[in-house]
Amino acid sequence: MFKKLVLIFFSFSMLFSQDFTLKPVIKSFLIPGWGEKTLGNKKRSRFFSNIEISLLTTCVGSYLISHHQLLQYRTYASNHANVIVKGKNHKYWVDIGNYLNMDEHNAEHLRWREFDAIYDRENSWSWDTKSNMKKFEKMRIKSDYYKKAGEYILGATILNHIISAIDVIYLSKVKELSFLPKIDKEKIEMQVIISL
Repeated sequence: MFKKLVLIFFSFSMLFSQDFTLKPVIKSFLIPGWGEKTLGNKKRSRFFSNIEISLLTTCVGSYLISHHQLLQYRTYASNHANVIVKGKNHKYWVDIGNYLNMDEHNAEHLRWREFDAIYDRENSWSWDTKSNMKKFEKMRIKSDYYKKAGEYILGATILNHIISAIDVIYLSKVKELSFLPKIDKEKIEMQVIISL
């Protein structure tokens, strides 16, 4: 833990020291739009910054909704299936959404000879109605859906960092980019001129 704190402190001291300057590519990789702003391209900087803010907001929202749904379905299971909520893993919550009670679950897994999947009395459950079990399962699936969506959005956020860094490389290398259309009687062409 101490080594991590020293490394973080050293990194931040390097970032803010007088002698150390970050290249625009690194700036954009850390915070999308920062490198574009350094190069004087405010329009692109705003574009990448707005995407970053939107993605992060959506990601946090998705995880918060997922967590809220998780709390709801656990409370629902506690009220309608006499579940002791503490210390249960995700597999347990999937299982109680698929079987009316622990005895049904254990009997089926004994037939399949899956002895590791059998629950003891501490993990017992018994749904009061099948409709409550189905409602619980929908709530659990909804929570899992929002959690998975948050993971995908987090991936898109990382991709935004990479694309912003590539954009800075493009902006720093290319001085002029122009398109010249050529129209003949037989064909239409587009000529791209890149000045480095």
